[in-house]
Amino acid sequence: MKITVINGNTRHGSTWHCMDLLKQELSRNGKIEVTEFTLPRDMPHFCLGCFSCFLNGEHTCPHSEQVSPIVAALEAADLIVLTSPVYALDVTGQLKTLFDHLCFMWLSHRPNPKMFNKVGLTLSTSAGAGLTHTRKTMQNSLKFWGVKKRFSLKEAVAAMKWEEVPLEKQAKIKRDIKIMAKKVTKTVNNIDHLPSPVFRSFMFVVMKQMMKKNTWNPTDKNHWESQGWLSGNKPF
Repeated sequence: MKITVINGNTRHGSTWHCMDLLKQELSRNGKIEVTEFTLPRDMPHFCLGCFSCFLNGEHTCPHSEQVSPIVAALEAADLIVLTSPVYALDVTGQLKTLFDHLCFMWLSHRPNPKMFNKVGLTLSTSAGAGLTHTRKTMQNSLKFWGVKKRFSLKEAVAAMKWEEVPLEKQAKIKRDIKIMAKKVTKTVNNIDHLPSPVFRSFMFVVMKQMMKKNTWNPTDKNHWESQGWLSGNKPF
């Protein structure tokens, strides 16, 4: 199984330890190959809002040198894992910055067919509140990238450091991760047989009609035309 992990920060706290446990459990279920990115080290730039990725192509982004390797790793993965602790009731600023850079491949712009048969997992921890909203932010990107099946792990650790998490809670988290690893492995192995998500199918139909009338962004429309989607081809 090829796995691409995007870590929302550099700190080796509870979220990092949960990710490490997940990799261990996945490796017990079969051979894994992990490509890992850590933010902001691997993509430190804020999106400038220049619209160049939308209007001229993602290769014209001022930060394409950092963004392109991440996109290539996402394309190559069977499983995409997004991780973030809760900062101000949401994902880290570093992860949000990456999401901003990747909006060009949303279903509403230039959907990437290589994303359509993948499994996604979001992983977040918090010492207090904010897990639900943080999970939603990460899940939204997976959903709008067109990922076929999505899972989430969110753990309220009630501690600032993994070492301060009570042993009983650590044991529960390890059980949760073991169960999730089995679900994810089974899903990756059977992804071809799963139905298309309703949201993805609905969005595709809506955006297909909009792209037929698209006079505001030739780059987006040309992408849909080149895939044959405006002339009847179906991606899923």
